[in-house]
Parts: sequence; C-alpha cells; structure tokens
Amino acid sequence: MAYAIVINLDYENHPPAVCSELWNVIQLGMLQAGFKCDGRRFTINLPEHQACKKARHVIDDLEDHLEYHRKHLYRFMKDFYAYDLDATSNLLVPDREELAVKVGVLA
Repeated sequence: MAYAIVINLDYENHPPAVCSELWNVIQLGMLQAGFKCDGRRFTINLPEHQACKKARHVIDDLEDHLEYHRKHLYRFMKDFYAYDLDATSNLLVPDREELAVKVGVLA
C-alpha cells in the first residue's frame, strides 16, 4: 500500500530564504528515510501507521537538530498530513462518465 506525506511550509509568514533552506533539509531527511519526493509530497510503500510514524520521526529528528540553531521546524509548517494514495482522485483526468470512445472510419 502506497502512502503519501504532504509537507508545505508557510512562505507567507516566514522569509522565503529560510523556508527554502528548511525545505532542502526536510527533503534530504525524507529521502534518506526511504521516501520518494514528488513535489511537496513524499511517497512510500508502507501501511498508514508505519508511514506516518516514519515521517514524524524524520521531522522530530530535524526539529531536535534545528532547535540547537534556534529554528523550530513546526513553526514554519503550514501543512503536514498523510493520505492513502489509493484514495486519491486525480482531478486533471476526466471522469469515467465523460470519456467516450468514438468508433469511426479513418480517412
């Protein structure tokens, strides 16, 4: 079962340079933990509990390290949530009902 973790930083209320630096640290930590990066989404083939636990562990470890540098990662986070990829609906793809196959003569 594939699970996704979404992380968005709060660029509206924090300096973009700091958010960008933090994003690079988050991305590296998640990749090292076995996640694959897809934009602001990290995916992994684990059940929900294990995927969420692993993601929290990465962020908590980064938080502990960054606290030494007076940066509190959770304060910079706007979104941090998980979902089952099987429950995802891609809204860029038309509904099945809208798809129609036209059979015709090739000219």
